[in-house]
Amino acid sequence: MQKRYLSAFIGCALMTLAVFACAQQAATGSEGDEVVARIGDEVITADELESMVGPSLVKLRQEIYTTSVGELNAQIFERLATEKATAEGITKEEFLARNVDAKMTEPDEGEIVKIMTTYRSRLAQDDAQARQQVVQALQQQQQAKLIEALKDELFAEAGVVILLQPPRAKVAITEGTPSRGPASAPIVLVEYTDYQCPFCSRAQPTIAALMERYDGLIRHVFKNLPLPMHDKAQLAGEAALCAQDQGKYWEFHDWLFQNQRTMNRESMIAQAGEMGMNAELFTACIDDGTYQAKVDADMKEARGFGITGTPGFMINGRVLTGAQPLEAFETVINEELTLKGIEIPPKKEPEPAEAAEKAEAPATE
Repeated sequence: MQKRYLSAFIGCALMTLAVFACAQQAATGSEGDEVVARIGDEVITADELESMVGPSLVKLRQEIYTTSVGELNAQIFERLATEKATAEGITKEEFLARNVDAKMTEPDEGEIVKIMTTYRSRLAQDDAQARQQVVQALQQQQQAKLIEALKDELFAEAGVVILLQPPRAKVAITEGTPSRGPASAPIVLVEYTDYQCPFCSRAQPTIAALMERYDGLIRHVFKNLPLPMHDKAQLAGEAALCAQDQGKYWEFHDWLFQNQRTMNRESMIAQAGEMGMNAELFTACIDDGTYQAKVDADMKEARGFGITGTPGFMINGRVLTGAQPLEAFETVINEELTLKGIEIPPKKEPEPAEAAEKAEAPATE
């Protein structure tokens, strides 16, 4: 008798749990997906909402992540430096002076002269003031590197691990999208660019340096984002894709950036012939607007990710905007390689620091 009552009790309990589970599923959507809105008997789930608004929030989420990680690093560094200073019986300021300020050296005279010569038009008119600008910029760079080296040392010694994960967006790479580097590369760098944008042109040597350092580890994908103020940018994007039909994409890509102030339909057709392409086929391709829809799709995609200025980049789905310095790309790429357990290639000795260039904020159009 007791067993029968027990079986009945268990049966009722299981039925109650099943009903509760169904109610929970109705409240959360399929497979535990949270319901964010109801329309009568229908629901909109969090996953559905994410698919609707997620791409447009990528840039904002990246900014939140960058700010959060920056503050995390600063707070941890502050704590570790204070602990080290206390252990040595000195103040934190004295500890930093001993490990940073005391290691500062005078900038190399040859480097100062080279930078002043290269960037003279961007510096103060007075030679003495211009020199001071360069010296100050070089000293700031040196100090930043020493602080970063000290941070890395303290973090490694304390076993610091940042667990905050970066936001990502899925970028479609359809057949025919120009790319170079292994398709299976662990790093996918997507570039959204305008061929008439001077800041985009400035970013090309940076991309070339990345391709060289991370050879075999990076895939560079090129997409178009022509801006309204550049009347030849749309045509240039379409023309480059026409050149791709004849196996000349990257050569034509480079020529467009080198001639971004003077390029037009006629010069593009002439250049196609110079490069050994069939000029008649090339002309028909651009005049028929063969790749207009492709360029338009690139534009729509970029704006969906919150990238409205050029150049814009996605590194493994992480947004990076503006003509950023090489180090900004390397930081993200190295983080991605570390997350995948891949050894980071050594950094090659840089050319004399471009102090005047790096003093400027990353620019977009």
